[in-house]
Amino acid sequence: MASSLTTRISALLGAACAALVLAVTATGPAAAEEEFFDEPDGVAAACSTASTNGTKLVDNFDTADPQRHYLVNVPAGIPAGGAPLVVMIHGGRESPAGIEQNSGWTGFANQKKAIVVYPRGSKWEPKMDNSPGWGWNADQDDVEHIKKVVANVRAKWCVDPRRIHLSGHSNGGQMASRLGCAESLFFASGAVYAPAPPPTGCDPARPISWGVFHSAGDTTVFEPVAYGHLMYWNWENRPCGNEQNDGGTDVKDSNRWSCDAGTQTLWRVYNGGTHWWPTGARRTEMMNRMWQLFQAYPRP
Repeated sequence: MASSLTTRISALLGAACAALVLAVTATGPAAAEEEFFDEPDGVAAACSTASTNGTKLVDNFDTADPQRHYLVNVPAGIPAGGAPLVVMIHGGRESPAGIEQNSGWTGFANQKKAIVVYPRGSKWEPKMDNSPGWGWNADQDDVEHIKKVVANVRAKWCVDPRRIHLSGHSNGGQMASRLGCAESLFFASGAVYAPAPPPTGCDPARPISWGVFHSAGDTTVFEPVAYGHLMYWNWENRPCGNEQNDGGTDVKDSNRWSCDAGTQTLWRVYNGGTHWWPTGARRTEMMNRMWQLFQAYPRP
């Protein structure tokens, strides 16, 4: 289903903070691990259910770009049949460690017995204090790299292949949409905050459920831009109707649409706020909404 949206200006700035992580080096050839992405079903025979005992840094897994790394957190008690996997993608001028700290996905996923992986962007974009930061081109090279990240995680830990979900912030939300569109037969569903415009020229093989969250006070990605991101997925899931108010706490706008393909799209705008990932009770409310979408819409 080809999108009718035209190219929009990308807003690439994202918020980031540094976090300390433990390091581990990936093993095994990347080509072999990619087979776990090419084969969408089944759990790796030798996969582990062991906890990472904190967030681990994994490098040397992508032979095409050996300098890139990812962070991964595996909680204790994941099932041998496979745990959900959330691919959390940082924004521009951000880092895996920064988005892990800001988003709260690690602590939230630990409670849900889900694995979270944080890939690193391809573009060097240092933060305002000149500490390490990166962004995404949201092109096919970035798609291929994150596929290798997912394959590497899936080869090592027990991942439920029907519950691999996408999340992202700002430029990372744009990257998540690119992945969801380009690899719609593999990823289950997605939910993003303050996303830059989705890439054009993509034709998903199947519609997937998608949520867009935003803050009215965002002056980096303006509300109409984020709403255009939602409309992209409404179009790709078309026809979508039965628009309903989705409720919520301290929200300016909150709606959901049911689509004939059996999918759903969500739109939620919080009063005030900024481009930064929400904090406190608002973050908890948003994470719960994202997780509800992920639970309700695994990959068929």
